[in-house]
Amino acid sequence: MPLTKKSLQERYESFINTASDSEIDVMERMLSGWEKKRDGEYDSFIGSWLQPRSHWEENTLVVTIPNHKGLENILEITHGGVTATLLDNSMGIAADTIAPEGYAAVTLEMKINFMKPGKGNELRCEASILSHSRKTAVTSGSVYREDGTQIAHATATFYFVRH
Repeated sequence: MPLTKKSLQERYESFINTASDSEIDVMERMLSGWEKKRDGEYDSFIGSWLQPRSHWEENTLVVTIPNHKGLENILEITHGGVTATLLDNSMGIAADTIAPEGYAAVTLEMKINFMKPGKGNELRCEASILSHSRKTAVTSGSVYREDGTQIAHATATFYFVRH
């Protein structure tokens, strides 16, 4: 059966009728993210999924995301892939700021150390540039829980490609 708006709407209605409170919460967060992407607040579906807020503190990009059931693994802690994506996106945004005009930063390599479980209502990533050349940037990033506990640290190299 081909996917239609009507069939998708019927599936959503059926799901909502039997959904748990946590499933409804995750569904609402995803829908809110999609609406914000459509309205231009997020550039990508990854952004609509993570729903980041960011600002600069001197030479450090600080990115905060809400942490919720939709980002957890089976152990009920933040999935490592979510933490990795937060680090990659944050360090990539930092690298983009020094990319030559008409270029964008893409990940060449990344190394992550996971130290503690991700828990709490928010996760905060701090990303900065360690070194750069005309073609690459080496970055560093750390993710923290609300209580200030560091849960992960990463370094990454980004390559500048024509955009």
